[in-house]
Amino acid sequence: LWDTYRALHPLFNIVQPSRNRDMIKSMMAHYNQSVHKMLPIWSHYANENWCMIGYHSVALIADAMVKGVIEKNPEYLNACVNTANNKNYDGIPFYKELGYVPEDKNSSSVSKTLEYAYDDWTIAQIASMLSDKDTELEFLKRSENYKNVFDKNINFMRPKFSDGSWKKDFNTLS
Repeated sequence: LWDTYRALHPLFNIVQPSRNRDMIKSMMAHYNQSVHKMLPIWSHYANENWCMIGYHSVALIADAMVKGVIEKNPEYLNACVNTANNKNYDGIPFYKELGYVPEDKNSSSVSKTLEYAYDDWTIAQIASMLSDKDTELEFLKRSENYKNVFDKNINFMRPKFSDGSWKKDFNTLS
């Protein structure tokens, strides 16, 4: 999903909507059969291998719902919210508590924070389409977490530690 949610699946929604609908049904089957109650992250041969960051299945679902490829169904929102709140996944507890993934607790912290914030925005869009105002507002607020890793002093996204301090040996050119 990491490489396909941005362009391929949105294209499928236009040129092959039934194919994309079937893939989303498979993602929901994965969710329903998952011990972790998560939408797929990087499913490989029907097994989750957890090798990517973000929970981009939610972006696929949001795009398909906006384009009318799938119905407006609360089951989709429930799966997306459960995935975004999974306490066992890659820095999510820190992200929810601090508003960012801290570098001293979890690697690729800035990338995770930015990807989670985008995915949260897509969940807010699903909630909006389903008229779930509370969930929409919760995830709109979470989607602004990207601001927590933006260092205004250097105008770059920058790793931050759990105590709120910035990573000192940060090189803007690397």
